[in-house]
Amino acid sequence: MMKNSETIMQYMLLVLCFSINACIQNKEKQKAARERLKGYFDKKENMWICEDPAYEASTFSDSLSEYTSVMKLDSDREPLAIGLINREGEIMVPIVYDRVNVGFTDGVCLVGKDNKLGLVNIAGEEIVIPQYEYISDKAIDSLLRVGVNDLYGAINLKGEIVIPLEYPDVTLVNEGLVAVMIEPQRWGYVNQKNQMVIEPEFTFVEAFTDGKVVLQKADGEDYIVFKNGKVRKSESLAFP
Repeated sequence: MMKNSETIMQYMLLVLCFSINACIQNKEKQKAARERLKGYFDKKENMWICEDPAYEASTFSDSLSEYTSVMKLDSDREPLAIGLINREGEIMVPIVYDRVNVGFTDGVCLVGKDNKLGLVNIAGEEIVIPQYEYISDKAIDSLLRVGVNDLYGAINLKGEIVIPLEYPDVTLVNEGLVAVMIEPQRWGYVNQKNQMVIEPEFTFVEAFTDGKVVLQKADGEDYIVFKNGKVRKSESLAFP
């Protein structure tokens, strides 16, 4: 029995070692694959000095900032495209866009091209091609509000559409629900499968607190709305 236990333990340690080694090799491959601009970091100027005159990096905003923008220039020193680099000169966001947010929020960077917005992840991969007119700066419940042609929906941090762009307005709230407007003064809540959980009969929406929220209908009365879809007329503004 003791020998079997030792054999199992040795096997588990071997599997663990292989897993750790594979993880390290994967990170090394990712790092090796990332393109680096030729040049050096100037500590005094707090910026990356590019050897190639076709590129020009901005100064890092402070001593703690990890990223800064870098431009590709034409022969007249006019900008052709913009991307992001880190303090080692590694290209974090490809230098192919018209605009770029400096840094990553929730693991993604907002980019723009031809007046459309998209997303690039921390690995430098374009997970959303520039196609939206609006993308929120910060995720709520791991979702980002997106819009195009006056219709709104939500995508996840992988760039996948979770709530189709079919609503005149969408508000990201919490607790697994998203507020959607069917028409002005008619708001409801859908789950992340776009199934209506709370009927669109409220004049405004708010985030939930412990699974409930106080809202109003067109009659001006207050209602306690539960995230499971139950609605109860409120005798007072206080939660029971």
